[in-house]
Amino acid sequence: MKTIALIAQKGGVGKTTIAVNLAVTVGMPTVLFDLDPQESAVMWADRRKTDSPHVEFLTERRLADGLKAAEQGKYGLAIIDTPPAAGPQAYAAVQAANLVLIPCRPSLVDLDAIRRTAQLIKSAGNPASAFVVFNAAPHSATTLLEDARAIVEGAGLSACPVILRERSAYRASWPIGRTVVEVEPTSKAAQEITELKDWVLAQLQVCTPEQVQSQEVAV
Repeated sequence: MKTIALIAQKGGVGKTTIAVNLAVTVGMPTVLFDLDPQESAVMWADRRKTDSPHVEFLTERRLADGLKAAEQGKYGLAIIDTPPAAGPQAYAAVQAANLVLIPCRPSLVDLDAIRRTAQLIKSAGNPASAFVVFNAAPHSATTLLEDARAIVEGAGLSACPVILRERSAYRASWPIGRTVVEVEPTSKAAQEITELKDWVLAQLQVCTPEQVQSQEVAV
């Protein structure tokens, strides 16, 4: 089982939105552990009224046991959502992760927190790959994104090549416990989330069931 942690030192950057959209889109049994006391992911799952993905609130003290149980339960992927702070939840999530995603809006207010996030990742002592995911980016923001990448690299982090733009599909899907690929499957938002999913799985070196099936057909 592979594990992804989503962390950020600032609220409103889209951690939970990205977490739930990835959890639905990856195409394998996935557990989403919500370490945020606000339980936003849990409330999203309550509105969803299905068992997939499995969403569960945990404290950081129970994270290791939760991950062990998930692996024994044959989950292929665990996603950890954390509160917007450099606290024990984020620290524990980074230590447990194979891949760390740091959602960030490409604005100076949000980018100011990147250095603190980089310090947290370094202090956790986990060699897992960490990438900043630019989220809710303006549609015409080439220079802004170039400047944001420079700030990210200056903090010792890398930027994910997939950019998530500001899209109304996220606002439409959230209140009903759905994701953009379910509500608007042909939308640009769904396309971007799918691209992010493919990139994430490549980083984790994971094949989805669809990829395995296509390989078998090719053989």
